[in-house]
Amino acid sequence: MKRKLTLIGIITLVLVLLAVWAVPAFAADPQQATQITQANKARVLVRLLLVQNETRVNAFIAKAEDAGKLTAEQAVKVKEFWTTHHAQFLKNVILGRLLQAKDQSKVQAFLDKAVAAGKPQQAQADKIIQIWVILHTPVSASAAQ
Repeated sequence: MKRKLTLIGIITLVLVLLAVWAVPAFAADPQQATQITQANKARVLVRLLLVQNETRVNAFIAKAEDAGKLTAEQAVKVKEFWTTHHAQFLKNVILGRLLQAKDQSKVQAFLDKAVAAGKPQQAQADKIIQIWVILHTPVSASAAQ
């Protein structure tokens, strides 16, 4: 059980760090990059996965295709990737933000609303709170020795 929680925590942390790392790229001038290269491909995909509106995704892909940044085959692959991964990616981003929050009452309030809306089950919300408590409980000097 601890391995699962640790693994979930590590994956979430990596995704959050990836998102935080990509934020400066979001603010950059979009005219700067003329081609999608290996160096900026990850940032573009992270940005695309954060978009939850399919119409906007289609517009972004069409714009990239019109600008010559994507071929028709690549556009199809990007759309398939988004369709397959965007929902799970957003969940991980939200989980990462919840785990980083400083106020347990706000985290609990958010989870209570989500459970009431039927998003996660109560058991999942309880696990998130348990992980939050573990992450935010200071290690005492006697326990560290």
